[in-house]
Amino acid sequence: MDHWEPSDVVDERPLISDLLAEHFRTIEAVRDEILADEVGRFLHSKGSNAKRYDEIWILRFVLSHKGNVKSATRAALDTMKFREKKKLNELGDIRYRMVNVGIDPAYPEEWKDKEWLPGQEFFASCCEPNALIMYQPDMSRGVIELIDVGKVDSHAIAKGMCDAVGDWSNFNLYSNESNFQVLDHVTRTTGRLTKLCRIFDMRNVGWNTVSFDYVRQDSTACKVVEDFYPQHLGMACIVNCPDWLARMWNMGKRMLPKRVAEKVAFLPNMLKAGKTKDGLKPILRYISIDDLPEKYGGMNNQWPLPNVSKNYVKDKDCSPASTPAELVRGETATLSVSSAEE
Repeated sequence: MDHWEPSDVVDERPLISDLLAEHFRTIEAVRDEILADEVGRFLHSKGSNAKRYDEIWILRFVLSHKGNVKSATRAALDTMKFREKKKLNELGDIRYRMVNVGIDPAYPEEWKDKEWLPGQEFFASCCEPNALIMYQPDMSRGVIELIDVGKVDSHAIAKGMCDAVGDWSNFNLYSNESNFQVLDHVTRTTGRLTKLCRIFDMRNVGWNTVSFDYVRQDSTACKVVEDFYPQHLGMACIVNCPDWLARMWNMGKRMLPKRVAEKVAFLPNMLKAGKTKDGLKPILRYISIDDLPEKYGGMNNQWPLPNVSKNYVKDKDCSPASTPAELVRGETATLSVSSAEE
């Protein structure tokens, strides 16, 4: 069977207007609980936080906690305190600092003047070139992260977690914060709840490749992301996976929060998957067949892929704008992102 046509792809992202209407009372209840809390009221009123912690921000917690007001409120308050402690609201726009990870020793000049995210240089030193690619071919859709797991020295990272644990935790934090800035912007400007898709390529993974110390630490990091960045991850696709690794996943997935584990999909050999309509279905919810690289069953022959940061320029502020009127009416807002090429 030939590749199926891009026109067959349907945008399944739910409309924010529909979600706000459906969960209006719960969102208001959570907001009331936040403002009834002394610390919550203080943080909500600080600077431009009232604009930041709006109904769309609260909606993410309501959705992740299945409409439970008490648990959604507790999670939102914990996140506000966490963001205050880490001074995340003072960062401004860091989307332009998102770079593909893996230092190529043949081209050191490309890395000399990089404005690294905290901890990113350490992580890059543990990776081969293009081990982690952050890709956004369509600025009206979310980020696609492609991780070639066999090119990541997880043993070196695990050792670094002990020697420089701050570096690793900081990279996790700021990488997810920059990702969230992209996803939140796309959500607000398109009026559709937009999430991240991660593709883990296991073709170069052997039995001794993966450090279980790293897996345990990364599982903890996944929980933090899910707690403080709700509705962040849409799907994690494990591709080109050997049978032994699939069996190991069935045992190891218990280490992950249930709400994370249920977002993981195992796919067959990607070149074979690209020949059937259903084979690529999980991935094509997030990227078109035209933009998906050929090595993953798509039609894009460009490699390596351009980095997401090329879509953005340095800015002073990334606080969300007021909810567009078009979004409330259920229409699609016009993108208004500064492009590095403009």
